[in-house]
Amino acid sequence: MKTHRQPASRAFTLIELLVVITIIAILVSLAGAQIIKVLDDGNRVKVLAVVTELKSGIDAYQLDYTRFPIDSNTGAGNGEDVAELLTDGSNPLVDALLGIPPAANASGGRDLNPKRTPFSNFSTAKNDHHGLVGSTRPYKLNDMWGQPYRILLDTNGDNQVKNPDATNADPKISQNQAASLVVKSAVYSCGKDKLPQTADDIVSWRQK
Repeated sequence: MKTHRQPASRAFTLIELLVVITIIAILVSLAGAQIIKVLDDGNRVKVLAVVTELKSGIDAYQLDYTRFPIDSNTGAGNGEDVAELLTDGSNPLVDALLGIPPAANASGGRDLNPKRTPFSNFSTAKNDHHGLVGSTRPYKLNDMWGQPYRILLDTNGDNQVKNPDATNADPKISQNQAASLVVKSAVYSCGKDKLPQTADDIVSWRQK
C-alpha cells in the first residue's frame, strides 16, 4: 500500500518572530546611531572651518590695522580685556571682517574697514543656521545649531586671553588647564548642546 508523504513545512513560532524582530530592531538602532554620529561629525567639521575662518580674519585684520575690528580696543578696566563678544549682531565685527561699510542706521559707529579689505568670507545661513543671518546689519553669524560664535580678544596688549577650558564642565578638559591662552584672539562655538564651557565646544585653540 503506497503512502503519500507530505512536504516538510514548518511555520515560524511567535517566539521565533519576536527574536527576528528584536534582532532587526537592534541592527536598525545601531545603524541609526552611526548615521547620527556621522552627521554630527560632519557638522563639527563645518563649524570648525568657520571658527578657523573667523580667527584667521580677526588676526589678519589686527595685523593690517594694528587694532581689532570692534568699536573700542581698550580694555574692560583694571588692565582686563573686553568682555567675550558674540556674533549676534550686537557689534560690527562681522561687517568689518567682510569689508562692508557701516550700516546706514549706525549711530556714531566708525567705519572699521575703510580699505574694504575682505578678511573673511561666510556663506548665507539656511533657516538661521550655519552662516550669515538675514539682511539687517550689523550681520549675525550663526553656527550649525543657530547659535552665535564667541570671541575673545587681547585688547589689553598682554598677548593672552582668558582660557574658557579652565572652567570647562568636563574635568578631562579642565584639568591642568592654564587660566589664559597665549594668543591674540580665540574663537569657539558652543556645539550641539548650545552651552559654553562643555565637552562638545568647537574651539580654535585645542589640539586634536
